Amino acid sequence: MGPQSEHFLDSVISIMENFAFNNEQDKIIQAPIENSIFLFGASGTGKTTAALGRLEKLLHHYPGYKILIICPQQSLAGPYRQFLLENSNHTGSFPTITTVSGISRDLTKIFWPLISGKMGYKSPEKPPNFLSLETAQYCLSKIVDPLLEKGYFQTVTIERNRLFSQILDNLNKTALAGISIREIAQRLKSASNNTPTLHIAFDQVQECAEIFREYCLNNNLIDFSLLVSSFRDHLWSLKSCREYFYYRYNVLIADNLEEDTPFAHELIKDWTKSFQSSLLIYDEGGGYRSFLGADPEGALSLKDECQTTCHFIQEFTISKELKILRLGLKACIQKEKNNSIGYEIPHKSKLTLYKFYPEMISEISENVRNLIDNGIQPRDIAILSPYLSDSLKFSMTEKLKFLGVATTTSRPSRMYINAPEIKALLIFAKLSHPSWKMGISFFEFRHSIMQFIPNLDVIRADLITKTLFSKNGNECPIRSFDMINNIQLKERITFQFGEKTEALRNWLIEYIKNEPKPLDIFFQNLYGQLLSQKGFQFHSDFYAAHIIAKLIQSLQSFRLFSQEVFGYDFPLIGKEYIHNVEQGLIPAAFSNIFTDENAVLIAPAYTFLMRNQSVAFQFWLDIGSLGWWERLYQPLTNPYVFRKNRVSGAIWTEQEEYENNQEVMGRLVNGLLNRCTTGVIAAGVQINEYGSNNHGPLLQAMQLYQKRNLHFRREDSV
Repeated sequence: MGPQSEHFLDSVISIMENFAFNNEQDKIIQAPIENSIFLFGASGTGKTTAALGRLEKLLHHYPGYKILIICPQQSLAGPYRQFLLENSNHTGSFPTITTVSGISRDLTKIFWPLISGKMGYKSPEKPPNFLSLETAQYCLSKIVDPLLEKGYFQTVTIERNRLFSQILDNLNKTALAGISIREIAQRLKSASNNTPTLHIAFDQVQECAEIFREYCLNNNLIDFSLLVSSFRDHLWSLKSCREYFYYRYNVLIADNLEEDTPFAHELIKDWTKSFQSSLLIYDEGGGYRSFLGADPEGALSLKDECQTTCHFIQEFTISKELKILRLGLKACIQKEKNNSIGYEIPHKSKLTLYKFYPEMISEISENVRNLIDNGIQPRDIAILSPYLSDSLKFSMTEKLKFLGVATTTSRPSRMYINAPEIKALLIFAKLSHPSWKMGISFFEFRHSIMQFIPNLDVIRADLITKTLFSKNGNECPIRSFDMINNIQLKERITFQFGEKTEALRNWLIEYIKNEPKPLDIFFQNLYGQLLSQKGFQFHSDFYAAHIIAKLIQSLQSFRLFSQEVFGYDFPLIGKEYIHNVEQGLIPAAFSNIFTDENAVLIAPAYTFLMRNQSVAFQFWLDIGSLGWWERLYQPLTNPYVFRKNRVSGAIWTEQEEYENNQEVMGRLVNGLLNRCTTGVIAAGVQINEYGSNNHGPLLQAMQLYQKRNLHFRREDSV
């Protein structure tokens, strides 16, 4: 939960203590307890604040364990979770805060013996193993790798990990929409912009998906798609399951319905009819996760299932000037004429065009520094782009660091292997297990010691590597610093760095002479006994502690899964894990990224939207990029052909793709402006970071807005 959410909750709790709700919010809070309410409105209209007030009232009438709070993903439930922790008036049990898939998983565990035989499992008497994203990819690799060797997927250029994730994505989207997996290839072929060579790959995707489903049934594995389809087709129809669920819960609060899936909406529709009290919350203009299966139209239809409907229209965050910008940009994106808007440029907003990327990064960094010098808190500034590449992240963070500005980044798609701290740990693990025969290069060893030893520059790290690193399997991989006879060489390395290298060597010797440990325990010991101690790089690095904890958690899950399903011994598990990391399979995306309590956020635009927080200033980078307009290119999947209401075989045309891109960009811009209180600084570049010209639809819309602004100013002067 970020600082903005804590700031938000401080105000919420303060409001509740003073009963300072507006009339519309008070209607929601004071509505009869046994009532179903559909609450909708734009972001920033106080819907969640009203929901928290309603929750406080409900806790006076029901035990906490009788209340179910549902959100599309756990990060969106942060305000509820934090409110319950901060609310000193509540001393009873806590409500259940989860997702629809979380409920599905819990009920599947409980009622497994009643449905396993119906689902076609080979060993229905045995308990199931639930697959995470990473273990699902690992299992899928056992199916796809032999097929790749036979020449599958030669008609498409795609990274191995992207191939696996897109096969799983197709399975998941068919399940969420209630579509048979046998329709995958047919639906993918229905997009008109596909080439005949891709049709071959689509048939191979279909084959891999069906083999993977059979593999899961034969090994008592439940991936996300099987969880959803089995819950819908077998579990929820059981009278005993429904009776248990409705005995367990009497009250429902479902927030951000527009970001949830058709599967979730089906269940919530059922629950609303049977719960004693329900509050359903819909964010107008949302649906940012449509590429992940979100169904905002289906969410809005839940309004018909509720006894009371309430529309919040008073916006608390966005200024009057930004409202004009929001309306004007919407008209410019759709190329509509609306002369009633005025097209005023907000006082603290602007569009600047740069020739080169470094020029844009440098000036925006200076602007951020100036805002902070003028009293704006770093937490009230967000730097946003359609995608956050490694080069952009590095350039922006380094420039801001040079200017003395604290930053935090949020990029859920970033994998562990991309973090230099994790790379260093994995290199040291290979170094510590010579029996794995996974050799490391001089460059890898140099990288690892530079991560472990603070202030070690590349020159001295290179000297240490050339002098002390050994590839001789008969001795410790790190030679003793004390064995260097050349005094001048010792002084060049420095005794301080030599002491730290010696500490690494001593720890390594002590580990190698004992029995090897599971890799998660190995990392726990390495971090706790050495790398987190005073004098080493991770001593006060909380971000490193966070990602290392995530790595250990991932490793532990992988070890327990591999032992249970495949019967692997733990030495093999560690080697297998590292091999899969290097192949780009694992681990799953980070969640709950550690953030500085008062730092400038650098993030992809959609990631910022899903944080559901407002800031004073937003910087939009490279608005000429097509990334603001079109979805990420995924050749083997298409989120729109798997929509629930789409007729099988209907052609997805290029015109539909264009209209959808226009709608998605309009929704994105609307959502960003709804979460901005003061000003937007948009930046375009003629030559992007890849060296190509940029003049995408968002830049065109912004320039059209400026042109209309100039036209209205001329008319006013006349």
